[in-house]
Amino acid sequence: MAIRQGSMKSSDNRSSEFRADIEGLRGIAILLVVLFHCDAPGFLGGFVGVDVFFVLSGFLITGILVHEVQATSQLNLLEFYARRARRLLPAFAVTLVATLLIGAFILTPQELDLAARAARSAALHMSNIFFDKNTGDYFSPNVQSNPLLHTWSLAVEEQFYLFWPLLILLSVRWWRSTNALFTLLAGLTLVSLGIGIGLTLKGGTFAFYELPARAWEFGIGGLALFLSHKKPHAFSRWGPTMGWLGFLAILGTAHFLPDMSAASFPGWVALIPTLGTAAILIAGIAGIEQPYRGIGVLLASSPLQRLGTLSYSWYLWHWPFLVFSAALLPTLHAPGKVAVAAISLAIAAGSHRFIERPIRFHQALLKRPALSVGLAAVIMVLSLGTASFSMKFAEDLAQTPMMHGIIEATKSTNRILTEQNCYPSLESPEVKQCDFGNEKAEVRIILFGDSHAMHWFNSLKQIADLNGWMLTTIVKPSCPAFDIRPSTFQPQDSGRLEPYNAACTQWRTQALGLIHNLHPTLVLLGNATSQLGHKYEHLFASTSQPSLNELRDGVRKTLQTLKEHSVVIIRDTPYFPYNVPTCLARSLRQDRDPQTSCTADQSTVLNPNVYESEKAGAHNFSHVYFIDMTDLICHTGTCNPVQGHTIVYRDTDHLTVDFAGRLIPGLTTALKTILGTYSHSS
Repeated sequence: MAIRQGSMKSSDNRSSEFRADIEGLRGIAILLVVLFHCDAPGFLGGFVGVDVFFVLSGFLITGILVHEVQATSQLNLLEFYARRARRLLPAFAVTLVATLLIGAFILTPQELDLAARAARSAALHMSNIFFDKNTGDYFSPNVQSNPLLHTWSLAVEEQFYLFWPLLILLSVRWWRSTNALFTLLAGLTLVSLGIGIGLTLKGGTFAFYELPARAWEFGIGGLALFLSHKKPHAFSRWGPTMGWLGFLAILGTAHFLPDMSAASFPGWVALIPTLGTAAILIAGIAGIEQPYRGIGVLLASSPLQRLGTLSYSWYLWHWPFLVFSAALLPTLHAPGKVAVAAISLAIAAGSHRFIERPIRFHQALLKRPALSVGLAAVIMVLSLGTASFSMKFAEDLAQTPMMHGIIEATKSTNRILTEQNCYPSLESPEVKQCDFGNEKAEVRIILFGDSHAMHWFNSLKQIADLNGWMLTTIVKPSCPAFDIRPSTFQPQDSGRLEPYNAACTQWRTQALGLIHNLHPTLVLLGNATSQLGHKYEHLFASTSQPSLNELRDGVRKTLQTLKEHSVVIIRDTPYFPYNVPTCLARSLRQDRDPQTSCTADQSTVLNPNVYESEKAGAHNFSHVYFIDMTDLICHTGTCNPVQGHTIVYRDTDHLTVDFAGRLIPGLTTALKTILGTYSHSS
C-alpha cells in the first residue's frame, strides 16, 4: 500500500529524533502541576501543566505514527501498544499498589474504599470516567483527598492512544494521503473544542474529565506537527518570538487563571496554554538547525532536562505523597508540601532508574511485542486484585465499633425531608412546603432557609410534637433565606453558579410570598454564613463569597419583606476547616487523641463579625429575635468534635441529628421565651 506524500516528507524523520525543547517542556509542565498541588503562591493555575502534556502527546504520537506509515506504508499496532505498555504500565502499577498498601495504614475506611475503587478504574484506564461520575469537581475537598485522583489524566491519555492510531490507520487506508489526515484531524479538533467549550459553560464535570471534551488538546499537538513540517522555513524568522510568546502564555495562564473566569476552563481559556505549547513546538521545528536559541536555551537547561526525564515518574508519585502527608500532618502548608514533593522526586528518580527504564528497554521485551502486551495484562490483573483486596479491607475496617460510629455520623441526614420530597434540586426554583404536627395548632412555626436551617429540623419537629405546635418547612439546599448570593460553591463552579443564583433568587421570592400567605406565628431563619470572611485552603478562594456588607444588606432586605411576622434568626454553627468525621477517623488510625487533634478554637471556626453583621441588618426591627446556641456547641471558647459519646458534626459545618437532639432543651427554652414575649406584646 502506498501513501501519497502530503504535508510531510517521508525522508523527514525528525519526529522520531530527541528534541531537548520537548524534554524541557515536560519539565515545565510537571513543575507547574506539582507547584499547583503544593498550593504554591503564584501557581494556583498550575494544573494547566496537564494541558501541556496533552498537546505534547498529540504532537509526538502523531509524528511517530505518521512517520511509520510513510516509511513502511502500514502501522504495526501490536508494536505501538507494546511500546506504550513498556513505557507506562510497570511504573504505574508499582505506584498504584504502593499507594493502596500505604493507604491501608493511613486512610479512613471511606477514603480507602474510594481510593480502591479509583484504582480499579485506573487499572482499566477509566479513572477519568470514575471521577466524573462518582466524586464530582476536581477541586472539591472530598476528591482532593483521593491519592489516585491524578490518574484521571493518564486515563485520558490511554484512551487517546487507543483511539488515535486506529483513526490514522483507517484514514490512511481510505484516503492514502496525509493531507486528508490533516483535514480530518482539524475537523475533529474543532468538534471536540466545541464540545469542551459548550459543556464547560453548561457546568458539570464532563468537560474536565472526559476525552471527547479534551481530544482537541491532543489535536492541537497533531496540527502543530503538520503545520511545522508543511512550511518549516515560514516560521524560522519568527521562531524565537513564537517560542517566548508561547512560554509566556503557559506561565501567564498558570499565574492568572485563578483571577480569570474559571467557568471558562477547560473551554476557551485552555486555548491559551495549548496554543502556547504548540507555538513552542513549531518554533522548535523551525529552529531545528539552531536549537539553542530563543526559548530553546532555557528548555535545554540541565535542570529542566532532568525534570523532563523524570516527569512521568514524578507525576505518578508526587500526588500520593502530598495526600498522605496531609492526612498525617493536617496543618502542613505550602513550604512543607514543597518539601514533601521534593522527597517524592527522589522516589521518582529511583522508580525511573530501577523500574521504568529497565523494563522499557529490556531486550527480551523489545524483541517480542506480544510479550509486552502479555505483561500489560498481568499488570492489569495484579492492579485489579490489589484494588479488590483494598475494598474488602476497607469494608472490614468500617465495621469496627469505633469506626462504625464515625461512619454513621457521616450518614446523619434529615431522612424525613428527603423521603417526603420536601426540598427542590439546586437547579429548580420550585417552592416545596411540608407540614408536620397539629394542623389546628395555635402556634405555627416556619423553618426557612438552606441546609443550615435543615439540620435543625429533627429537633424542631420533636419540640413541635411535644408542645402541640405545627412545623412547616420551606427549605432549599445552598439557598440562604437572606437575600445574598450562595457562598457554598467554588469559583471554578461559576459555570453552574449563575443558573443556581437565578433559581435561588426566584425560589426565595416565591417562598417569601408563600410565608406571607400562611400567617405563621414565628419564622425561623437558618443560613450558612459562618464561613464568610474565612479563607480556608479547601475553599480554594473566597471570590464567590458575599462580603459582610452584602450580608448586612441581604438580612435587611429579607426582614423588610417579613416585617408583618415575628422572625427568629438562629446564629449559624461553627465552620471547621476540615471534615470532622474524617479527622476523627484519621486520628484513630494513627493512634492520636481525637479530642486533641480535631478540636478547634471558637475564634478560628466562628467569625464574630458575621453575627454582628446579621444583627446590624436587623437593627430597628422590633419583630426580630436571635437565638445563639454557640455556648452549647463550643464550651469556654473551644469547639470539641465529640461531646460525651456524641459526634457533633457530620462534615465540616452540619450538625449530626444526634447532637442537635442534645440541644432540644436549650432550643425549647429559647423558643418559648420568644413566644411568651410575642404573646405578651400582642
